[in-house]
Amino acid sequence: MSVIRKYWVLGIFLLISIPLFSQNTYLELNLNNQALQSIFRSFRPKTELDILKIIEQAGSDKKIGGIILNISSFEGSQDNLWELRNALDQFKLQGKKICAFINNADMDLYCLASVADVIVMDEQGFLSIHGYAWGRGYVQHGLEKLGVGVRELRYFEYKSAVETFTRDSISEADRIQYGEYLEDIFAVTRDTLMTARSWSEEEFDTIVNDEFLYSAKSALEKGLIDRIGRNYAVNEAINALEGEEIDKFSLYGDRSSSLTGSLNNYSFKEPKGFFGRTPVIAVIHAEGQTDMEQGIAARSLSQTIRELADTKRFKAIVLRINSPGGSAEAADYIDAAVRYAKERKPVVVSMGLVAASGGYWAGMNANHITASPYTLTGSIGVISNWFFDKGLNNKLGLSVDFIQLGSHADAFAGFILPHRDLLPSEEDRYRNYILDIYSDFTSKVARGRNMEIERVESLAQGRVYSGIDAFDTGLIDSIGGLQDAILIARNLAEIPEGKKVIYREYPERKFFDRFLDTLLNVVSVLIPTKSHTAAFLSEFFFPQKFIADLRYRLERNGQAMPILPLGVPGTF
Repeated sequence: MSVIRKYWVLGIFLLISIPLFSQNTYLELNLNNQALQSIFRSFRPKTELDILKIIEQAGSDKKIGGIILNISSFEGSQDNLWELRNALDQFKLQGKKICAFINNADMDLYCLASVADVIVMDEQGFLSIHGYAWGRGYVQHGLEKLGVGVRELRYFEYKSAVETFTRDSISEADRIQYGEYLEDIFAVTRDTLMTARSWSEEEFDTIVNDEFLYSAKSALEKGLIDRIGRNYAVNEAINALEGEEIDKFSLYGDRSSSLTGSLNNYSFKEPKGFFGRTPVIAVIHAEGQTDMEQGIAARSLSQTIRELADTKRFKAIVLRINSPGGSAEAADYIDAAVRYAKERKPVVVSMGLVAASGGYWAGMNANHITASPYTLTGSIGVISNWFFDKGLNNKLGLSVDFIQLGSHADAFAGFILPHRDLLPSEEDRYRNYILDIYSDFTSKVARGRNMEIERVESLAQGRVYSGIDAFDTGLIDSIGGLQDAILIARNLAEIPEGKKVIYREYPERKFFDRFLDTLLNVVSVLIPTKSHTAAFLSEFFFPQKFIADLRYRLERNGQAMPILPLGVPGTF
């Protein structure tokens, strides 16, 4: 080959390779408005797995030099934020940079932003780094005034799911177990922030305990952020990071709240299988109360697990549980399906923010259980409540009368509520009923976790644990998130490293349901109505979560349930 021809070949190679591999494009990861975005472009809201896959792909994408993390109005649970931060940490290990943009942030959102090399804050934004609190409302005296009686059928020290209705303050058992939970998650957040921002313990204590609330100006002066401004400040920050002007951007997320305004949409490239031979891992979401028809919808979800277990192309199942419990029957349906699937392929459980009581029961027999440090889990116990008329009908001017066959039939008779409290003999029967279910629960934990029953008993009694304590006690197998669970599933399924895998999420929502949900969300924002005003007033005086929880308990009055108290970890 002549010298001239060699130069021609080299020149063509450079022309091809430089645009493909040397473009320093910044990906704007816009996590704002996830619920309402893209109504005309997509009827499927972005899931946590979607975002994690995008971050992983960007890490290995040679055209992507860094990420602009736009979380100015993003909301996520603590476990979700923790996992996103871990994924972004892995992105940085590829030698790439991150610039975070925040507006109003609490301690958890700020902890996510601290993964960035540079934090930019809106000039009118504020930071509130005030620590964590746990508690709940108590309605004992309100129910007494209404004439509603509540009996707490409780036989386990830490099983406090009915205290909202029977107490007016935190019990000693809750003060112990939730106090330890708060200490664990606070330590994780504290250590993360101290490392990320190079703070001493004294500096951290001052930031949280003395000052805690910061304007953009005071946050900059204190060193909590690095720049003040909006899109122009973000551009200046990434130019400084790269030592050159960055003018190429891609966008993942909502365009209307974008900082870059890029028209270049960045999407996940699904691996293409050869004649359908690419292995598939199923990611099944079990969200809400363990109930047969609502919440996790155990009847249909357990059938989905069994069907996927019998489908050869699916090499493993990841079950993502985010549930405070509820019905023992529903939890056991899922557990039975997990055991069935486990005989055919690996099943890995990934615990979300809450996977306790019935939520723990549902996944305790998996090959591997992983949870975040922030996950509230355990609560191996059973409890029941008995709501009854203690003057309510009289206050309303109502009366009841009935005839009965059966010595205890009148216990369930009444208008709105049963007309009387339980008799001592009836409570004894309930005690035996609850203890039987508890014995079944603990024995199944012992078999599923390969523990002595005495060890399970020492961890049970309804006690909750953080992910950290659950790992230390052997209730779970590792600390990790959804991505970690998928990697574990891959390894258990012996899928070779580097081989492409397809992920499929279940349950699948029907097109019309997705369209209707999205449309109603948009309409509720754009067109306020009187009904929305009424809903606001109802939410103000009686939070929907409280009403929904109360209705659930009333519908199952007297039923033994593995269930958590009303409320979300770390909040009221």
